[in-house]
Amino acid sequence: MTADLLKSAAPPPEDWPELVPLDAPNLPRLDLVHLPGWAGDYARAIAADTETPPELAAGMVLVACATAATRRLRVMVKPGYFEPCNLWAVAALPPGNRKSAVQSAATAPLVAWERDQATIMESEIKRITSERKTLEARAKEKRSKAAKEKDNGKAAELAREAADIEAELPDIPMQPQIWTSDATPERLGALLAEHGECMAWLSSEGGVFDLLQGRYSNGIPNLDLVLKAHSGDAERVDRGSRPPVFLKGPRLSIGLSPQPDVLRGLAAKPGFRGRGLLGRFLYLLPPSPLGYRALQSNPVPEGVRDAYAAGLRAMLDWEPATNEHGGEERPHLLRLSDEAYAEWYAFAQAIEVQMQPGRELEHFTDWAGKAPGAAARLAGVLHAIKHAHGTPWEAAITADTMTAALEIMAVIARHSLAALDMMGADPTIAAARLVWDWIERGRLTHFTVREAFNALRGTFPRVAMLREALEALEERGYLEVIEPPRDGPGRPPSPVVRVRPEIARGWR
Repeated sequence: MTADLLKSAAPPPEDWPELVPLDAPNLPRLDLVHLPGWAGDYARAIAADTETPPELAAGMVLVACATAATRRLRVMVKPGYFEPCNLWAVAALPPGNRKSAVQSAATAPLVAWERDQATIMESEIKRITSERKTLEARAKEKRSKAAKEKDNGKAAELAREAADIEAELPDIPMQPQIWTSDATPERLGALLAEHGECMAWLSSEGGVFDLLQGRYSNGIPNLDLVLKAHSGDAERVDRGSRPPVFLKGPRLSIGLSPQPDVLRGLAAKPGFRGRGLLGRFLYLLPPSPLGYRALQSNPVPEGVRDAYAAGLRAMLDWEPATNEHGGEERPHLLRLSDEAYAEWYAFAQAIEVQMQPGRELEHFTDWAGKAPGAAARLAGVLHAIKHAHGTPWEAAITADTMTAALEIMAVIARHSLAALDMMGADPTIAAARLVWDWIERGRLTHFTVREAFNALRGTFPRVAMLREALEALEERGYLEVIEPPRDGPGRPPSPVVRVRPEIARGWR
């Protein structure tokens, strides 16, 4: 019966649909024309120089600019609704794609700014360090005298003087730091506290995920701080031997370019999906150009490099806003023009509808629910780039800028759904992958649904669940499910599944 079904239903090879890989669907490409001015020029130049996909350069340049922007800016989408300007971006590519070179080029101005600030502050740090040591020595001397003094009154007076000196010890300024590549969540809290509550976590690897799932804390995830540092929520940080610190509005930017394998399985890590960690990232999954590169160097023009460095430095040097009571520093507010708000609101409404049951974003509500906020942040960063050498808080975000942000978000949305799918976030695709693994292991060119159900009933307790996974594989062109004709009374034979011919031939 199976052979008859296969023979009668055999389609010509050209009738098979285009194969859509489970892990690498056809994704739209990101057009760097949406990155304004010097940032777009530099991203294009890096991509050309390193022969890497533009998505990689765009992701790293945007995070570098967000690192600078979020120190001084936040977006007021509407009265009572604010978004900081920090971004979390992941651009995943296989090994050998020069990810480190792109990230190094994108973050070079951050490193240079840190170095220059350290040089400027060096003499002041030395002066205050010396002053503190002198005061500490005086306090120690008075405490020693108090301990030896037999007159209780004099001893109490010396002790009080020692305490007064210690209370007035000056804090030694920290050398400015705006990014790290390797820090435990506990150390990250200290870094945020010591450096204006803003920090970037930048790496061409995916070790960040290992740290967050508790590499150094016996496998106990520590996500509270990083989750709050995405949204700028207050957090209390305990710093070991030092007094705890209260963070009023920490802002953490993250830029990662790991291998795609790092992403696989992340959804199963405790808390990563359920607590919204993975839904906070903007993902890019560009195709690898390996094997198709010209291998001809096309160096970044000096003028383009200098303009990028000058733009980022100008953003880093913005003065903060201060409140009218006591001069406390706070970010400047960026406001949307009426037209920009209308664009953003239409996008937010479209996303909202797609989260309904049965719609495209039904299984991705954790990411989709944050997408409108991410679009507002992205618009804020693009606006900051445009006005890097001026005062961006004095101009409203225009409709053109919001449109560019939404064009980028439209591409990121497709890539992010694919990334979450890769992580096993979509239960149907994850189930399809399990079925395909079983087929591949056995190199099964054809089989019946009943045979598959008997082999996989530990994973699929109902045939309907198995059929759903098979349908996903059929939609992607991996196989064909051939329904037998009904012929008389009684139970019909089990449908036959045939694997795509060119895949089957490859197994011989």
